[in-house]
Amino acid sequence: MRRNPQSPAKLHSATARGKARVVSLPMRNSFAAVAPTEHSSNQKHIEINFAQRRQKMKRIVGVFLVVVFSAVAGRADVVVLKNGDRLTGTFVNISGGNLEFKSDAAGSITIPLEKIQSLSIEKPVAVVVKGKPAVEGQLELEPSGNWQVTKNGKSQTVAASDVETIIPEQAYNGLVEHKAKPWQDWKGNASLGYSIQRGDQQTSTISSAVAAVRERPEAPIFIRHFRTNYGLTMLFAKAQQNGALVQSNTISTNLREDYLLSPRDFVFALGQLDHVQAQGLYLRQTVGGGFGHDLIHNSRTIFSLVGGLTYVHEKFYNGLSDQSAEALVGEKLGIQLTKWMRLDHYLNFYPNLTNTGQYRFDTASTLAIRLSNPLSLNTGVVDLFLSNPTPGNKKNNLAFTTGIGYNF
Repeated sequence: MRRNPQSPAKLHSATARGKARVVSLPMRNSFAAVAPTEHSSNQKHIEINFAQRRQKMKRIVGVFLVVVFSAVAGRADVVVLKNGDRLTGTFVNISGGNLEFKSDAAGSITIPLEKIQSLSIEKPVAVVVKGKPAVEGQLELEPSGNWQVTKNGKSQTVAASDVETIIPEQAYNGLVEHKAKPWQDWKGNASLGYSIQRGDQQTSTISSAVAAVRERPEAPIFIRHFRTNYGLTMLFAKAQQNGALVQSNTISTNLREDYLLSPRDFVFALGQLDHVQAQGLYLRQTVGGGFGHDLIHNSRTIFSLVGGLTYVHEKFYNGLSDQSAEALVGEKLGIQLTKWMRLDHYLNFYPNLTNTGQYRFDTASTLAIRLSNPLSLNTGVVDLFLSNPTPGNKKNNLAFTTGIGYNF
């Protein structure tokens, strides 16, 4: 059956009857449209709060860094001069009436103590006193020029005239407590030279020398301690002419152990081995000991005198041997002539006490010219003298050497 379309009246009535449903649909559509707007508003609110918190954290961190940097700056060592100048930086040491200071603005500088009004050092120091244990604590310069050292609430005044040096406590403990292995902390020079000649006579010469010192603890502090001195000289020469071969080899090595009683006085024990082919000497063994004193001891020059007694056993190529007691008188000089040039020299004289009238001496001088930081050009003279060589041999064994040296 064919359905007729609704009349306008019926359509209106149907619309009226479905009003609730019709109205409810727009309400759901309206809610769906409004919900994203409220969500967007909440999201913006959260973002604003996060940005505010981030800015607040930045301000807190900034304030914290300022406080830290201010505290660090406040702990810097401070020097106030009598002319009113004020320097901040790091304390290095006090020695010889001068302050070594690393300034933040001027770098490393040296300031005479008489120009200083006040000195503030943040970390504890060690005041090394002549002939006494070091005094450790916080340092303060008194108006009189003396030093006041405070530790655990107790203060002690140290006269400026009694002070050897003042260094940071940490550096002092590092020097005293350092335990070096036998091959560590040596200072010295090793050199090697070679020469060759070809003609009617063919000759070749090799020379080598080592001079080294090991001392613990090192300057600028002093406590009683050992100092080891080692020396080695080797000369190998060979000459050939018309089928005849002549060789002359020399080896001399010595070890001396010093025990320092004071910065300039020491007792020592020594041992030495010598082989001098030119004198017919196959082997000489020397042991002994004595007393030494540094007549000059400063940053540029050390000049020492030694004296003692030795026992000597000699064996010669011809089968003869000899035993004797000898006295020892010697000197040693080391001087830094310029920044690039150094002179080292020693002389040991041995008068024979068993066979009076006989004697020997050995001496060497070396001039080193620095080529670079580790390398130097060395030239020297070595003289080994024996008053009673075996028949057919010369008393003097003199050699001039040149070579490249390595400083360590």
